[in-house]
Amino acid sequence: MTFRLLSLSGLAASAVIGLAAPAMAGGCYASSCYRAPVSSCGGSSCYKLVTTLPVYDTVSESYVVRPERTFSKVIPAQYESVTETVVVQPERRIARQIPAQYKTVSEKVLISPATKRWEVTRDAYGQTTGCWVHVPAQYGWQQRTVEVAPASVEYDVVPAVYGERSRRVMVSASRVVHETVPAEYATRQRQVLVSPGSQYWARSGY
Repeated sequence: MTFRLLSLSGLAASAVIGLAAPAMAGGCYASSCYRAPVSSCGGSSCYKLVTTLPVYDTVSESYVVRPERTFSKVIPAQYESVTETVVVQPERRIARQIPAQYKTVSEKVLISPATKRWEVTRDAYGQTTGCWVHVPAQYGWQQRTVEVAPASVEYDVVPAVYGERSRRVMVSASRVVHETVPAEYATRQRQVLVSPGSQYWARSGY
């Protein structure tokens, strides 16, 4: 900035010399224009160098301090223990043999059937007589074993035996989660040139 103002001052000095030369050539110095009317300068006019400074303004602007980032995170599978009922021994049916039932009974049986026989005898008078003699049937008792109930099979049911056991089960499978961290911004101020400075020659008021 200082360098620019010094350069403009050098240009102004050159311009003054350039304008002074015609004045001197016409017989009117710039210094004499401040002491005598313009008519006394042979119709010449005097000018002064006017300098306007540049105008700056302060503006705020946002800039990225850290850009947006995405991270990947692996979440492992989740497990837990559960207790469940299991069959230790299943239900069983055991066959049981029931033997036949017997008992002894007595029954009347025919030993010899009724018969008749011819018998010849002498009576008290010495006469020979023949008679049929009837022999009744002969019966007796005998014992025998009879089956009261036949043999059979019965089944005894042995109930199942249960127990408990613990095991690990997967509640959720492993997965990848993407996490995005938003960008970070900051505000900074800087000066901007609103209008540049300038220099121009203005007619002197004298």
